Amino acid sequence: MELLNEAYARYVVHHEVTEEKLVHLDSGVRKLGFRSGGRRIVTALAAAGAMALTAGYLLDGIMSAVLFFAGCMSLFWAALGLFSVFNAARNARKAIHIQYEKRKNEGNHAWEYRFFDDCYEVIGRFEKSRVQYRHIGRLIEISGMLALVEKGNLVRYFMKSDVTGGSGDELAAFLEQKSGLKLQYVRVRGR
Repeated sequence: MELLNEAYARYVVHHEVTEEKLVHLDSGVRKLGFRSGGRRIVTALAAAGAMALTAGYLLDGIMSAVLFFAGCMSLFWAALGLFSVFNAARNARKAIHIQYEKRKNEGNHAWEYRFFDDCYEVIGRFEKSRVQYRHIGRLIEISGMLALVEKGNLVRYFMKSDVTGGSGDELAAFLEQKSGLKLQYVRVRGR
């Protein structure tokens, strides 16, 4: 594939993959996933547990014991859900570290993204591709990082501070306009 002339690019991003950026991306994606469904489940279980315990306290007899047991079980499942989220995040950090250390000598850590009026180009050691903006399925900002999720769940990500030719916020607005999507915001610790 012949690349377009870089001089015509509206924005250019030079992105270096680091372990810190991979963990940052993973944290944001996990939080987005938890926010979309997991939080409702944990909240519902905790609320049901609190109501059952309160009702069990107010009632007498066998109904009190049944409600107290149901409340304790609901709170247990809510706590287990939260524990599994934190444990999965900790295990993901370990897996990212192992994978990054294993692949860091392959030299596939430098990427360049060039954003033109009708498409963007992705340039890496083993990839040169041109993507139309209509192929973006989601736009996500993760505490200073932009993530473009292409249809087919291919994720392109980079820090907003790595943008040249304008600011990261200008590029985000440009991508919203070109893709017709609304930027989703996720805040993670550390940024």
